[in-house]
Amino acid sequence: DQELIARMKTAGQEVGEALDRFQFKEATRRFMDLARFANKYFNDSEPWKTRKTDPERCGTTLNLCVQATYNLAVLMEPFLPFTAAKVWKMLNLPGTVQEAQWDRIGELPIADQHPLGTVEILFRKIEDAAIEAEIARLKQALEGEPQPEPEDATETDDSAMITIDDFQKVQLKSGRVVAAEPVPKSDRLLKLQVDMGRETRQLVAGIAQYYQPEELIGKTVIVVANLKPAKIRGVESQGMLLAVKDGDKLSLLTTDRPVSPGKPVS
Repeated sequence: DQELIARMKTAGQEVGEALDRFQFKEATRRFMDLARFANKYFNDSEPWKTRKTDPERCGTTLNLCVQATYNLAVLMEPFLPFTAAKVWKMLNLPGTVQEAQWDRIGELPIADQHPLGTVEILFRKIEDAAIEAEIARLKQALEGEPQPEPEDATETDDSAMITIDDFQKVQLKSGRVVAAEPVPKSDRLLKLQVDMGRETRQLVAGIAQYYQPEELIGKTVIVVANLKPAKIRGVESQGMLLAVKDGDKLSLLTTDRPVSPGKPVS
């Protein structure tokens, strides 16, 4: 019991630190580590047996599993927002999972006798027949005749190239930082208020190790303006700053002369 509780507490810190470093693969791995341990805890505790032989023990097991499910819902929200919302609904909790406080990960907030909602299957198993059919399709494609190279082919990896249409989907705009402050309990993140011309947006950036908040005030920055908002450590970010990293140094992209906020970059 205590090990599961301890792992819930450390998972929030580990996933949060990985997100601060924009190490999304590592953050996902840490989240899945907790999911796997909680599943092992459930199987090893065998509540289907203790339900009759030791009801109190069974109740403790199920309670901790529900608490773990709460914590997993909050942890998965940055990666699987729709699945996290389904879990939140199944737990019959008020509000939305996006409103949950990241700092409360590791707590046991669900009270005894709390009524759960309707439980549904989150992920359906892919049958062997479907897997085999996909393998056969891929094998057939790989064994097909190679496609001739276009006459203007170069040594550049075409898979890394994008078309002008792809580039035009990204809206880059100038912005001016009007406020900056650290994100609580994070040594890597800053929360910025950026004047975008017609609106002021809140952005979260992992630049606290390279910039002090006060030196950013008034600075012109380049913002990915049409990026879908996302929550980082429980704080909504409504865009992304562009920066260049060179070794252990990071520099924000800016302009070589003053420009007004909200101007498109082309």
